[in-house]
Amino acid sequence: MISPQKALKVLRRRSAKGLGQHFLIHQATAEKIVAAIQPRTGDVVVEIGAGLGALTLPLSKSGALVIAVEIDAELATFLGNELEQQKGKGVKIECMDILELDLIGLSERFQRKIKIIGNVPYNISSPIVFKLMGAAACLEAAVLMLQDEVAARILAGPGTKDYGILSVMAAYHSEPRRVMRLKSSQFHPPPKVDSQVIHLQFRDCPLAPRVEPSWLLQTVKAAFSHRRKTLRNSLLASKLGNLTPNVVSTALEKASIGPQRRPESLTLAEFLRLADALNG
Repeated sequence: MISPQKALKVLRRRSAKGLGQHFLIHQATAEKIVAAIQPRTGDVVVEIGAGLGALTLPLSKSGALVIAVEIDAELATFLGNELEQQKGKGVKIECMDILELDLIGLSERFQRKIKIIGNVPYNISSPIVFKLMGAAACLEAAVLMLQDEVAARILAGPGTKDYGILSVMAAYHSEPRRVMRLKSSQFHPPPKVDSQVIHLQFRDCPLAPRVEPSWLLQTVKAAFSHRRKTLRNSLLASKLGNLTPNVVSTALEKASIGPQRRPESLTLAEFLRLADALNG
């Protein structure tokens, strides 16, 4: 693994702040992150933000087909040369925005579920996570390196300050767990915050077949649209359909949820009951 400092010196450039570039320094850490996704021969692994290849190079030795997505054309070219020199196999570099990659189409093309791994750019971490949730049916697992704040929101449980939309939707689509914590000193240049690596094991079947994931997301967004209000008042103040006091009261009663509850106190099961009741 070439050091980020040396690579950038060769390229005669600095990391691009606008792209949220912070490169892993230690090979041992990179190998632990790759091991967490358990890449095997026959797997299709999409890497988010391949950068200088800290994760790409060990992935190339796993036997999996690796689709390394990197928006920075100069880094994509550099990575291609590194893979050639180190005889990395089974890697296809895509120079594009990860938010534009068709994960569902990719899964259909290879006739299998996709694994995701990546040092996620901090400036688009939430949009990327929501993109994965939207394609959850075609994903097997994801190992994501995220800034501490976003990881905390994904892993948070009911009743905690970090619990919110990401927490509920991540729990609906997957079983999230923490893999490791990373200090900012593990990166070059060091970000202003620490990071966490999390593992998402996506579910094979929906938890509530009667509730469409898109409707659940709308319901959860409506509930959290005014966090300081009670659940009833937050729903009424939201833009979810044309909710009336009677409709909301009836739905809450049907879902066995007190109207004075706060949105952050609801469990995933309660959100599912609420979404079902509001859709009825």
